[in-house]
Amino acid sequence: MLYIISLIIHVLSVVIWIGGVAFVTMITFPMIQRGSSSLEQVMMFQGIEHRFSKIAKVMVILAGLSGLYLIYEKYGFDFKNLNVGVWIMIIVWAFYASLLFGLEKIIFKKMFSTPTGEQADTKKIFKILQGFHWVVLALSFLAIAAGIWTGHY
Repeated sequence: MLYIISLIIHVLSVVIWIGGVAFVTMITFPMIQRGSSSLEQVMMFQGIEHRFSKIAKVMVILAGLSGLYLIYEKYGFDFKNLNVGVWIMIIVWAFYASLLFGLEKIIFKKMFSTPTGEQADTKKIFKILQGFHWVVLALSFLAIAAGIWTGHY
């Protein structure tokens, strides 16, 4: 019974987390880029990112804990027996966790600050961020496919 509950928590947390990434990538960034001023773009981005970041952190923690339990139940922490699909999910999860719990702040600080104190080129920054999100979303889809493959292997 605990296995089924963990599986439900795992799938729901991944759906919310990756669904949010897809929404930000496909809907939010194009809306932000249509903004008329840099200030408007930055304010919209900060508002959405601040709200989603809290949700994403909770979902990543839930996915990680439930995933760890699912690995334990299926493999007993015998890491030699983990298949490629499980490793893909672990790597993608670790990448997201590092972004959400520290790396993202460092990247944003670097992107939005300029050495001379002049205003950053927000149009260019948001294009780069959107491109990065497309890469992250592709990795997320890879992890989902790996999860499906692993679950039905």
